[in-house]
Amino acid sequence: MEWLKQIRILVILAPGLILALAGCSGAPANKTLQAEEALVAAGFQLKMADTPVKVERISRIPQKKVVRAMIKDREVYLWADAAVCRCYYKGTRQNYEQLLQNQREEKADQHAYWYEAQHDDPLWLSHDWE
Repeated sequence: MEWLKQIRILVILAPGLILALAGCSGAPANKTLQAEEALVAAGFQLKMADTPVKVERISRIPQKKVVRAMIKDREVYLWADAAVCRCYYKGTRQNYEQLLQNQREEKADQHAYWYEAQHDDPLWLSHDWE
């Protein structure tokens, strides 16, 4: 009966371990890099803070978060990193909506992958659960 407990534990933990390992492959490990790639994919434009005045200006923006701002009566969306890249990303409402759509699709794809991984697991399928 002890071996049955070990099998059950293995069956429960195996899909999680597989997903953890699969999640590490290919995706950027750096959250900032992931955010920058997502912003570019949504159409945001990279701008460098190449003067002390620009660095000071972007350092007042909440860091590494998309924020809405009004510049010269125009709505813009900004994401700033004053400390590391000394840059910011600037986009429109359309770019921001595309970013949100891309995030929803990525999350849905990840959930579908998790579901498939769990149901394709031979340990999961080999046990008579009834």
